[in-house]
Amino acid sequence: MKWKVCGMREMENTQEVAKLKPDYMGFIWAEASPRYVGEDFVIPLEMLRETIPVGVFVNRAVDSIIDLSRKAGFTWVQLHGEEKDEEILALKKAGLTVIKAISVSDPQDVKDLSLTPDFYLFDTKKGQQTGGTGQRFDWDILAAYTVGKPFILAGGLSKENLEEAIELSKKYSIHALDFNSKVEIKAGLKDVQEVREISEILAEH
Repeated sequence: MKWKVCGMREMENTQEVAKLKPDYMGFIWAEASPRYVGEDFVIPLEMLRETIPVGVFVNRAVDSIIDLSRKAGFTWVQLHGEEKDEEILALKKAGLTVIKAISVSDPQDVKDLSLTPDFYLFDTKKGQQTGGTGQRFDWDILAAYTVGKPFILAGGLSKENLEEAIELSKKYSIHALDFNSKVEIKAGLKDVQEVREISEILAEH
């Protein structure tokens, strides 16, 4: 089972989490987020030898994302806004792999989705908040998802519900599990021991 730790920001913390070899690590370029890394942030690729870095955005211009990908050092992007298919296609044409995040609260949210993104990420809908809610949605809603694209499961994932999420992966095409606020000491700072315990559980599967 692949896994992702999102909302990284502190350099030393990033290095410690990277040693646990998550498949993906997310860095957020959205000013409204408490995990915003800042415009001049460059991903420490020397730390991420076995981890794919992902740039996370909310309604940012395509050209800006492409420019930043070259400067900051990512080839995967995660989009949490109202991005259209043509914007996703432009990012893919530029060589970027695109994850489209969908906020979920009822079955309609996962129905009739486009085939354009490479992956979907399903997170919990909570007002206008785009990710990082620390809450999980009703996973029974996933039965309404019929597009067939593999997806990343997010929203309140923790050590406590990890085994249940792993069982869920036997039923649905879950590409990876995404951990963020439930493994934090504070916004942007991960509890390394908590992440280590998660990595050990996942290694058993």
